[in-house]
Amino acid sequence: MRWRGNRKSSNIEDRRSMRTSSSRGAGGGILRLLPVVFKFLGFKGTAVVAAGAIAYGLFTGNLGSMLGVSGLQQNAEQIESSKPIQQSAEERELVDFVSVILADTEVTWKKLFEKKGKRYKEPKLVLFRHSVKSACGLAESAMGPFYCPGDQKVYIDLSFYDQLKNQFKAPGDFAQAYVIAHEVGHHIQTLLGTSSKVHKARQSLNKVEGNKLSVKQELQADCLAGVWATHANRSRQLLEAGDVDEGLAAASAIGDDTLQKQSKGYVSPDSFTHGSSAQRVKWFKIGMASGDMDSCDTFKKFNSSELSLSRNTSVTKKHTVNEIHYAYKNKQSDIQIQGSGVVERTLADDNEGSRHQKFILKLTGGLSILVAHNIDLAPRISSLKTGDRVEFYGEYEWNERGGVIHWTHNDPGGRHVDGWLKHNGKKYQ
Repeated sequence: MRWRGNRKSSNIEDRRSMRTSSSRGAGGGILRLLPVVFKFLGFKGTAVVAAGAIAYGLFTGNLGSMLGVSGLQQNAEQIESSKPIQQSAEERELVDFVSVILADTEVTWKKLFEKKGKRYKEPKLVLFRHSVKSACGLAESAMGPFYCPGDQKVYIDLSFYDQLKNQFKAPGDFAQAYVIAHEVGHHIQTLLGTSSKVHKARQSLNKVEGNKLSVKQELQADCLAGVWATHANRSRQLLEAGDVDEGLAAASAIGDDTLQKQSKGYVSPDSFTHGSSAQRVKWFKIGMASGDMDSCDTFKKFNSSELSLSRNTSVTKKHTVNEIHYAYKNKQSDIQIQGSGVVERTLADDNEGSRHQKFILKLTGGLSILVAHNIDLAPRISSLKTGDRVEFYGEYEWNERGGVIHWTHNDPGGRHVDGWLKHNGKKYQ
């Protein structure tokens, strides 16, 4: 990116020299993923799930819901150190970069708001290390960058960019700029009243339907990031060859499906909160192609079938279990399979996000697969034990250990082919 020498923002709050002290409050957990970026880490254990719950509220702007669930700490205190900030030359340059990108978003959104007869209120961007106090409560670096609607500030620990490069394999300055532009997109949603409308609507929805709204909100922020990128390039020639690919790589790396596959080995679309990799790339591209914030109305234009990774819900062909072996050999996924196997091992339920009963089936031919049966949407097989035979109809997802069968249930939203399990003559769906 051609950013050096450009104007820096006056809206940077540098709290890197401050430390946070607080007393821990009670908290609860929910699950995606946001994804943004929390969605970035994959959650294991109660402590990490609790952190994910906080990140979920912060990233989606659902402050009231977040506080009600997570017991977020409001009495944290930040104490400023008398010592000067210790930073490397690389970190110093990164601070300058963040300031320049924020300033560029200010120019873009001020002009676009003026065209609509509105005034753009610039957000603050807070730099911190380890933990920070916001109007949304105490936040930690593990949550990733976030936007707090309560104080209209973007928060980021610069160490996240190392994670973006090394863990999510999304290096480059435009990938870093995309993260800031996405969080500023949430600020746009706050100014336009979108965040409050989503928060209000979620109060009357169940978890699955509420997650759909969160996905739409996150994809809109991706689209708005694309709108900024186009105007930055048109007006100030900010982009260089390869920059767009960096942004698309970042959007793809933090998709809910990608993160779930990394953390759990299978995908649970009904627990998505930020959208799949394909969705995030798609809406970022829409914003870039149009340069028009009106093109980002994901709430009207969003195709509900996208929530299931753009799968064709009309497909009813039932592949046989023999085709799992072919799919495994050729690393194929998203195939509807009907078959049966013997329970080789039962596993503990996965209670992260949507709850899943898990067990290993040994198929004819020796291949072992994991079955992840959604017990929020279908009954649990309570009497299941090793040696039992289970018939199944569901979707196969490849992994190197043999693969996963999921979607073994009816889809109340009609977004996916209905699946099922059969055990001792009883169908579970």
